[in-house]
Amino acid sequence: MKTLLLIRGLPGSGKSTLADLLSKKCGAACFSIDAFFTDPINGTYHFDYKNNHLAYKACEANTLAELKNGNDLVIVEHTFTLEWEMEPYFRMAQECGYRISVITVENRHGGKNIHQISTEQVEKMAAKYKVILC
Repeated sequence: MKTLLLIRGLPGSGKSTLADLLSKKCGAACFSIDAFFTDPINGTYHFDYKNNHLAYKACEANTLAELKNGNDLVIVEHTFTLEWEMEPYFRMAQECGYRISVITVENRHGGKNIHQISTEQVEKMAAKYKVILC
């Protein structure tokens, strides 16, 4: 069955590393909010909060296009600390006939986030982070 895989976790947990590994191993397209702020030529990251809404929309549009192409596996990695951040992907998956799976990545390896997000900010994100039990 076709699958949309959401990889979520706090900054520094290893989401991007896992997504990249799975994407390469499986030949799957992989999208992220961070890609919007990353220079495709030199890989430098320049976050600009004013454009965050554009990054969300670009990631959603890229994901939807890939789902409409009918690829077996599509991956999206993001913190997804708030439920509303996943809702558009749940809708897209349903509309395009994809099963959705969510992987939560934990930072048990002492990883550091590469975007200079303060410990205080990561702690605030962690406080909002919800795990859904069904």
